[in-house]
Amino acid sequence: MAVQRTDSEQRDLETPRLRRRYAGAAAAGFVAAGLLVLPDVVRLDHWTPFAQVIAFRPVLVVAFAIAGAGLLLVRRPAVRWAAAAGLAACLIAAVSIAHRAVPDPGLPGATGSLTVATINVKGGNASVEEVAAVIARGGADLVALPEAGEDYRARLEAAVGDDYTGASLQVSDSAVSAVSVLYRTDLGAVTAEPSIAGSFPTWELTGGELGSLRFVAFHAYPPLPLSTGRWRGDLEGLQGLCRAVDGAIIAGDFNATLDHSALRAATDGCTDAAATTGQGLHGTWPASAPGLLRAPIDHVFTTDGLQTDSVAFTEIDGTDHLAVVAQIAVVS
Repeated sequence: MAVQRTDSEQRDLETPRLRRRYAGAAAAGFVAAGLLVLPDVVRLDHWTPFAQVIAFRPVLVVAFAIAGAGLLLVRRPAVRWAAAAGLAACLIAAVSIAHRAVPDPGLPGATGSLTVATINVKGGNASVEEVAAVIARGGADLVALPEAGEDYRARLEAAVGDDYTGASLQVSDSAVSAVSVLYRTDLGAVTAEPSIAGSFPTWELTGGELGSLRFVAFHAYPPLPLSTGRWRGDLEGLQGLCRAVDGAIIAGDFNATLDHSALRAATDGCTDAAATTGQGLHGTWPASAPGLLRAPIDHVFTTDGLQTDSVAFTEIDGTDHLAVVAQIAVVS
């Protein structure tokens, strides 16, 4: 004979089951949101698809926060629990990046200055005239030129005049594999040394008016779905530069943002020029995308003893990267 239960008894039986369901939904929501906006916490951002997704963390945080706020209006408790958990993950992610929009206080005792630029010229397709104008207008002393081969650098030198000289190195038939540097001739007897430890050449400039300060022009392989190991290997090649006793400036296309744990590990000991001036969320690629839909992958990093006074971004015809120009002072 079937046992008839009262409504009260039925609710008492279902309550623990519902609680477990709500807890499971909340946990699933937290894990899902966390994996998307906080993959670097557990280094999932070393692999596809998180290595690509995390580059756009700010826009992801905004999108998930709006979606989560909307889901809080749904009557089903499980959905509200999941939305709340997702919003918590978004809040943690937002706190982790908010400081990049706040300028650091300037340090006293800054003396002298260097102007540094990095401009990815997209395989030599960027307008030579516009690149020359950015260099001249900013008064750049040192310029990193990812994807600029010898022919492009020669044309650029002709455009900027006798005040500049430089060097180029290309590792394949494609100009995309090239990296060039340009520097002012009045810096004196500067020595430019190339290396090919990673996917693309790296240039190191020392001597002359730079003294023991090192300027490094860098380009990392992009985190393509099947090449994240190669990308991480390129970034790991930077380790040690940011611990340089005599100081270093590293500029170029890193194909990584400060949200990538691999970049943070590789540049431990350095500060990002844009983040120092409160512009750390200013994306540089793709240049045609609006606002938060750009990823900040072009950087100027500095070691202790150097202070960034300002950073400017400029769009240039023919390349999908913004130019980054930073004013850097030596702190005595």
